[in-house]
Amino acid sequence: MGNTNERVCAIYTRVSTEEQAKKGYSLSEQKKRLTDYCEYNDFKIYKYYEDDGISAKTGNYRPAFEQMIKDGKDKKFDTILAIKLDRISRSVYDMEVINKMLSDNELDLICIFESFDTTNANGRMVQRIMTSVAQNEIERTSERTKIGMDGAIKVGHIPGKTPTGYRRENKCLVVDPVTSLVVKKIFEMYSRGNSQFIIAQELTKEHALGKKEWKDSSVRRIIDNPVYKGCYINNRGKKDEKRYDDICPAIVSKELWEYCQAQAPKNLRHYKRNKEYIFLQKLSCPTCGRILGGKATRKKNGNEYYYYHCMFCKNNINEDSIEKQMIHILNDIFEYDAVVNSYYFPLIKTKLVESKHDYSKDMNILNMKKERITDAYINGSFDLDTYNRKKEEIDKEILQLEKIILENGQLSQMTFSPDDLLLMRDLQFINKIKLPMLYDKFLDVWKNCDRKRKSNIVMDFIDHIDLKQVDGEVLADKVYFRDCFYENFNQLFLDGYLDVPILQPGPNNNLENKIRFSTYRPEEDVIKHLDKLRKYYKVDLFTGTMDFDKGKIDHIMPYDYDYVRIFPDEKIKYDNGFHGTHPVNILGVLKENDDLTDKDFDVKLIDKKIKMILSELTDSSIDEIKSFTNN
Repeated sequence: MGNTNERVCAIYTRVSTEEQAKKGYSLSEQKKRLTDYCEYNDFKIYKYYEDDGISAKTGNYRPAFEQMIKDGKDKKFDTILAIKLDRISRSVYDMEVINKMLSDNELDLICIFESFDTTNANGRMVQRIMTSVAQNEIERTSERTKIGMDGAIKVGHIPGKTPTGYRRENKCLVVDPVTSLVVKKIFEMYSRGNSQFIIAQELTKEHALGKKEWKDSSVRRIIDNPVYKGCYINNRGKKDEKRYDDICPAIVSKELWEYCQAQAPKNLRHYKRNKEYIFLQKLSCPTCGRILGGKATRKKNGNEYYYYHCMFCKNNINEDSIEKQMIHILNDIFEYDAVVNSYYFPLIKTKLVESKHDYSKDMNILNMKKERITDAYINGSFDLDTYNRKKEEIDKEILQLEKIILENGQLSQMTFSPDDLLLMRDLQFINKIKLPMLYDKFLDVWKNCDRKRKSNIVMDFIDHIDLKQVDGEVLADKVYFRDCFYENFNQLFLDGYLDVPILQPGPNNNLENKIRFSTYRPEEDVIKHLDKLRKYYKVDLFTGTMDFDKGKIDHIMPYDYDYVRIFPDEKIKYDNGFHGTHPVNILGVLKENDDLTDKDFDVKLIDKKIKMILSELTDSSIDEIKSFTNN
């Protein structure tokens, strides 16, 4: 380009975050060396262009570099000066594009640590070789980084900011017993149809985690984060996405997390309501298939009536009609919920306690926080109001942790066994047969629920209800349960906590009589169970066979006995239901003995009988059983 003394230079400096970590050529050092070079060669400096912390990978936007190219095309300088070629680019493809731009605009490129001349073929070949070496280096570095990160993640060193509900121990995530309660609440509320807007309002009202205000986006980030189900996804949504399952302790179950993702389209702000609708978000319009919204009206007599409305087809469906059609299913779900929440979950929690989680360590951490803010206040780091607010937040966390410690200490003392549960459930079932007044007045559980409890139960267990219209009447055609309900029910059944109702042909061969069927139990366990029941009622054991495909039982049980429970006489493979004909033992109770009528009904007599039953069971189980009976 003529006389070198007339050169006008653009000085370009760049450093990436990786190189900063390696303590390579800093920006200031690059700038000094390039300035000295210009002074030595009598080059005029037009401007310094600096990109801080940006890699030269393909696709990365470098604002200073882009501005320099623009100024070069505008003829504001004739030479670009850098210490090395890899400051300009580490991509062969990008370098070819840059070379064409330099040629088209009569610009020269000088790299002071590398001698080559781009004005001839040999110089351009050397430049391409050097660019290829630089690209190979960055690709190898990237591979080593990925391998290192992959190994770190596999041992639980999850990168990034520690998610709410966790803390770090030895670089690994561990569940924080206090803050994780907020995360559980968010997922629970969301699974029950509350929008992130409503959840944020609720958390703001409670000043959860000491925040003055919760944003919708904060709630959304928690719900979207797979780490809460124990999974980490690296480069999520990108081509090289990689999933790591069961890599950290989960705060919520995988089923609940997945359900909340599927629930997202339904939990929009327009579903915000000030009334409880039992089947909200569970019903679709039988005409167009859209999710139905809730609508309530109050009549002159003061009674309130609930409907589900389609604004497009103008369909109005009475809630009471759907509830009546599903009453048997709803009662069964309610019983399942009572068993799970009253017994099974506490037993699971007891097992967790037996893993000897060190809650004293959590308490020490909170007390140390309290000491640090006291020291900071004394040293004048913040004022009295700030100190009081921070102290109040920590005191609240300490109280929550003390509650957790107390409850887990109580749960660890429970010895309630499946045998005790089986006995109590059979006694209650017999009570329904022998004491119909007691059942009708006190145990019609679904009917006596408030609307909020009903709504929560439907949200927890039912995924969707198909409606169909027949002769102007809307019918509940099919009920789809949530996957987690099926899986949990199956496991509880296999563990002996629950029984499966099987329909037995009644008059006119209609399948209407429910018979309770259990998993296989050894003969000695069945006899022990029978002996316990005989203390209260006339019960006997009979043999027979059952055709599971037709729901038909052949037996020698007299007709003045009622079914209580059926035990298979052999281990039966359970895979999506029972099939074929198998020998069974039938537990039956005599119908006539001790029946009570309206006239004979006496609450005191019933209370006395229940107390007698409780006295026979394990002493450490009495409180739990009383709670179950009261419910």
